[in-house]
This record gives sequence, structure tokens and C-alpha cells, in this order.
Amino acid sequence: MFNYNDVLKKKKKVKKNYNDISDDEIIEKYKKGEFRIVTEQARYPLANLKTIFNDTVDIDLPNNDKRYDLNPEYQRRRVWDIKRKSRLIESFIINVPVPPIFLYEVDYSSYEIMDGLQRVTTIIDYLDNEFALTDLEVWTELEGKQYKDLPREIRLSIDRRYLSSIILLKETAKNDKEADMMKKFVFRRLNTGGVELSPQEIRNALYMSKFNEYVTKWAEDSVFRGLWGNLDDDSYKRMEDCELVLRFFAYKSACKHKLAMSSIKMLDMYAEEAKAFTDKDIKILSKLLSNTLKIVSHTFGEDPFKSDMDNNKSEKMIFDAVMIACAEYYEENNQNFEWIFEQEKGFLRKHKFKCIKNNTRIFNGKYTAIKNVSERVQLIKSLIKRNYDGI
Repeated sequence: MFNYNDVLKKKKKVKKNYNDISDDEIIEKYKKGEFRIVTEQARYPLANLKTIFNDTVDIDLPNNDKRYDLNPEYQRRRVWDIKRKSRLIESFIINVPVPPIFLYEVDYSSYEIMDGLQRVTTIIDYLDNEFALTDLEVWTELEGKQYKDLPREIRLSIDRRYLSSIILLKETAKNDKEADMMKKFVFRRLNTGGVELSPQEIRNALYMSKFNEYVTKWAEDSVFRGLWGNLDDDSYKRMEDCELVLRFFAYKSACKHKLAMSSIKMLDMYAEEAKAFTDKDIKILSKLLSNTLKIVSHTFGEDPFKSDMDNNKSEKMIFDAVMIACAEYYEENNQNFEWIFEQEKGFLRKHKFKCIKNNTRIFNGKYTAIKNVSERVQLIKSLIKRNYDGI
């Protein structure tokens, strides 16, 4: 039976002593081709990209699958602006080498884009006259021109260019588990340069699942958004709101089992485990989150995740303490929490600020270990209990 508190339950690990592995064993592993990526290369004419990466199904493939999957869940929120799109088109006009895109062969002759989706969609959009060039460095004469407005010779020069690709073939992985591990490894290596991705952007691409889809939906929820406050454009693109939702579930399980690990590792582990969640499991999590947010909203008012009423922004440290405390109170008093909604909204708002002020050692953002989080949770939960007893 699904128990969301046990998702990160401690598991015993057997450590290998790599000093005991001989050179012969290492050589044998290499000869067997263990974790050796099998690739091939391809070149796609820009003029044919729309046809090649058409988002319609292919009747020749099993279950009418798409031959090239432009999966929106694999795409990040970080969408290129017109300036960056224009510079890419200018690169093709000048014939500057453009980095290859990376595809993964999900099934034979069926692929998904691991890296390069923005390049593909930018080219297709420009050929479809979806935007005009701007902020060019060399071809300033082409400023403001859509594809249809370009001189014929320039259009033809773009059409005859190619977009290179490196395809990771299906033979690389023996099973789905190995394929996931390989994609995770390659995706991280591909994104060690250029615009650095946030941990949540990487999770969004690597741990695609029904749960991951719901994390995005929950993050867009008006109640959640209202309690946390406005996100700036960069925070939204870096999916910090989605990470907060994931953080709630992961930290709750981690506190239950007193785990000791980094926050990034903890969230990665939860996202990976969540790939196995069923629709029923997700429904249970949705109910937990919804009721927790209701309790938080009515108990602590409009700024539940701020440490002081004069602060402008919510804080993750307070978010963890308040959310988990309210969730635990909900669990422990499943039939006896309706009294909260009989009180004036925000009836513990000032009490919370006073509690934080009186416990500055505990509410210290430098202390991020789970034991410190648990200590803060217990203070907030005690605050709720004391007021319940007094009503």
C-alpha cells in the first residue's frame, strides 16, 4: 500500500571497495562494452526540418507513434527570446558552425530530442514567418525581416544549410533502467556548459512521469501561487515553483526518516522514485497538498512563508517548516482540524512571527540539515496545538 512518508525510506547500500578491483577486471569491463554509448550521425537540410520533425503520428510505426517526439515535458520553460533566435538564423546565413542536436532512439526509427529543441523550433518558426530578425551583429541590413522578406539568394542560402545531429542508438542500453541512467548521464554532461540549468530544469527533463506532470500543474495552482507570492521571470523559467512542490513531498518523507543528504540529492531521489507512482498514489498526494494549503492559508494568512511581516519575499526555510507542520497536523488530526476554519483567517499569523523571532537560533537559514528542518517543524506544529487547546 502506498505510503507517501516512506518514499525516501532508508535503504541499505553495499559499498564497493574499488581498490580491490584489478586492472584485468577493468579491461574486461571495457571489452564487454559496459556503458559504452553507441551513436551515429545525421544531417538535416533546414528546408526539410518542418517535414522531418512534423508533430503528427507516423502510421508506419507501432501504435501510430511519432517518429520524432518534440515532447513538451522534455522542454524547459526557458524559451529563447527573439534576439537569440535571430542570432541562430544569422549563424546559418554566415555559415558559422552550429552545435549538433542530440537525439535518443526510443525505439527503432523513433526518436526524442535530448538537446537542441530550441534550435529545431527556432528554425521551423522562422521558415514559417513566425518572427522577424532583430539585434543582428553582421547582417544588420536584414533587421526586421521575416523569412518571406529576405532576398531570394539569402533564402536559398538558408535552405541549403544543414543541422547536424548525433543519435544515441537503442543498442546503447540493454533495458529501460539502463536507458534512464544513460540519458541522465548524457543530459547532465551536455548541459555542463553554456547557460547553466537549474537542478529542477534537469529533473524535469530526466524524470518524466505522471507525477512530474502534476508537479507542474500543482505549481500553477492559484492557491499555491497566492501563498508563495509572485515569481520573477527568471525564477519561473528556472522552475523554482515546481521545485517547491517537489520539495514539500520530499522533505516531508525525509523528516519522517531522519535522512542525512544534500537537498539536490534528496529531490533527485524522490523524483526518480516518483516515476513508479500510480494514478491512485498521485490522487492521495494531491489531497494531502490541497488540504495542507487550505490549513496553511487559513491559519497563517496571506504571507505564511515569510519570517517577518516586513519581509518582501517568502523563504524556503519557513516554507518547509509551515507546510510540513500543517501536513503533519492534518495527518494526526484527520477528523479534528475543521476547528481551524471556524477561526478568523490568519489567526496565528502574528504568533508565527513572534515564534520565529523568539527562536532565532533554530530559525537560522545556515542550518539546512533535516534535523534542523524537523526542529522548526515541531515549533510550528506546537504553536498550532497550543492554540487548539486554548479554543
